[in-house]
Amino acid sequence: MDISAITYSVFIPLLNSIHEFTQGFGLQSFGWSIVFLTAIVKIILTPLTFKQIKSTKKMQVVQPKLKKMQDDFKKTEERLKDKPEQLNKARADFQGKMMGFYKENDVNPLGGCLPLIIQMPILLGLFWTFSGAPFKAKPVFVDVKVVAQSEAHKKQTKPATKGEIFVDAEGRRARIAINTKGLTLAEGDSYTLESFKITGDAELDPKDIKWNFFGDKESNDFVAIQTLEDGKAQVTALKAGGSGKVQANLPATLKGDSFFFIRDFADTGVFNKQTGGINIDILILVALFGASIWMSSKLNAPKLPDPKPGEAEDPQAMMQKSMATMMPVMMTAMMLFIPLPAGALLYMVVSGVIQSGQTYFAMQRYNDLSIKA
Repeated sequence: MDISAITYSVFIPLLNSIHEFTQGFGLQSFGWSIVFLTAIVKIILTPLTFKQIKSTKKMQVVQPKLKKMQDDFKKTEERLKDKPEQLNKARADFQGKMMGFYKENDVNPLGGCLPLIIQMPILLGLFWTFSGAPFKAKPVFVDVKVVAQSEAHKKQTKPATKGEIFVDAEGRRARIAINTKGLTLAEGDSYTLESFKITGDAELDPKDIKWNFFGDKESNDFVAIQTLEDGKAQVTALKAGGSGKVQANLPATLKGDSFFFIRDFADTGVFNKQTGGINIDILILVALFGASIWMSSKLNAPKLPDPKPGEAEDPQAMMQKSMATMMPVMMTAMMLFIPLPAGALLYMVVSGVIQSGQTYFAMQRYNDLSIKA
């Protein structure tokens, strides 16, 4: 599945359309586009979200009855442990009884998964969008292999790739490719690399392309790059027996677009590999994401009665309390090491805040649910 194609045809046009709308209200930053997009998605998913919360609430309500059923079946298992045929029949009967109990009480143990599954493609699309144009310079790669003159018969030029998405300052889109995706040159030979537009109407000045090697390195032991005045690049084979991955960096055309404490929507990961420092805006977003998860789990946590004096706390109740506490911590810690761009994280934070509000109102609505024995 080509996620970049979805980005090209869905997410960039959608964000641009929302951006044009928000600009009419004086909201210039793309951050508002993300906020509005998140709100639209959450509103559309409201019926599913309420159904998910109702299912979660019902699972909490039926838990005591389920536990009693499971405890009773454990006694049956113990009684029939030496009678395998009867035990297998008892297990099948118990599974049927459980499914009937779920159906009678309109409980779906997997009911909470659907809204998350629906939002995953959106999150992936935003990840791809904010990892490239117009927010971030996107490289197109050319592999250059060098052989000796005695092996000049191995020289070849591979056809160009489908290119990378480029968005100009006016929001127009295009796919930009390089005239080859791979070369084999004999020592001392040269080849001129140049960009071309495969599709779209975006305007790109070739002189804005920055040529270097993979990892933004300026030099390579086997291949040399010389940027020409017209924006093309000449690669020269220096020494046989090696290779170099040349990259043509398509420029980021949306620069200086900040949103409150977010300095750049393309900032990726808490730890900045280039500077060795910390991306403070990402760190704040991760903290806000953790707070939104904590709030939702707090609102969604079952109200369990305290154990009576001298009575041990129910292990399942202890586990539920532990999960409500540990889940936000685990999710926040995980986000510290997942390199998500700021734009995608902003979507997750706003989504979490809206989810907390929906959870609060849904829990009030479904506060008096009962079960059928």
